[in-house]
Amino acid sequence: MRGSLVHDALYQLMRNRHLSSTRWRAEADNELKRMCREDGMSRLRAAWVHRGVRVGGGPAADPASTKQVHTAP
Repeated sequence: MRGSLVHDALYQLMRNRHLSSTRWRAEADNELKRMCREDGMSRLRAAWVHRGVRVGGGPAADPASTKQVHTAP
């Protein structure tokens, strides 16, 4: 849970151009894996999580993928 929250926040910073996705994306993915292991996830499962974000996470960190922000009235 903790690793996922930190990873999502880092990707949002990249998407909003506060961090360079080309420079920091791999670091964010490695940090996710490290935190998962630190919090008790098995080595195999952490490796699969890491592989998943490496293969499929690119669009989530891409500044071209900005999300529309909705606010309540």
